[in-house]
Amino acid sequence: MRVLVAAAALAIAAPVFAQHAYPTPEAAANALVDAISSSDNDALKQVLGPQYPSLIPEGGVHRDDIYAFLAAWARQHQVEKTGDNRASLVVGESGWSFPIPVVKSGDGWKFDLRAGQQELRARRLGRNELETIAMLRQLAEAQQQYATEVGNGAYAKRLVSRAGKTDGLYWPADSEGDKSPLGPDALVMGADTPAAEAFHGYHYRIVPPGKGSDAKYVFLAWPVAYGKTGAHTFALDSSGTVYARDLGAGTASRAKAMGTFVPDAGWAKVE
Repeated sequence: MRVLVAAAALAIAAPVFAQHAYPTPEAAANALVDAISSSDNDALKQVLGPQYPSLIPEGGVHRDDIYAFLAAWARQHQVEKTGDNRASLVVGESGWSFPIPVVKSGDGWKFDLRAGQQELRARRLGRNELETIAMLRQLAEAQQQYATEVGNGAYAKRLVSRAGKTDGLYWPADSEGDKSPLGPDALVMGADTPAAEAFHGYHYRIVPPGKGSDAKYVFLAWPVAYGKTGAHTFALDSSGTVYARDLGAGTASRAKAMGTFVPDAGWAKVE
């Protein structure tokens, strides 16, 4: 649920107002919902502060997100104290937590945008990483299909086939019967894909298993922009085991330079 950015979308053109403080976190929560439900731009600025439009994602926000939040709020909501001076808004039957906490300052309770920015970043990274693990498992299925239907038992060594060949998991199909195991998403998964076009913020490649490994192939996935689109690098081998490791600020260069893959103590299994 993207209620934060949905609320922000209503207030982009509003003038700057000082952020209000409220006597209780419940009062702050009610002020937020009142401002959203009435599409009151000025009130939104006063509730959330003047800087929150910076959190709006590229492409803007759908009106349906606002309606979904208001409906969830109407069904169920509560304000949970997470400390003496901190509270969280929990919305809907699923218990979704609003990303911006309410904190107590000298003049009352306010929404803490800086903490909200950090939480939104963490959630975005988490979503990308979950999508990446799911895609690695899909790639493994595509590899098995390739070996069975195309490779005569051999696995593909590249994501995208060379022109006129079927030596990768994807190739342009002339007919339904010529369909490749992997769809055109493969075209935006390679290491040369621009960051803005990369598949859920990650690059992918196939690397050979290291000496002594029983694996037949290894898929490697690493974040396009370390710390922004993801933090962990993931590897999946032919046994279906997924490994994760934080390669740090040099993630891209280390992932691209990896000649073979053998999971050492630095790689943790993902359950």
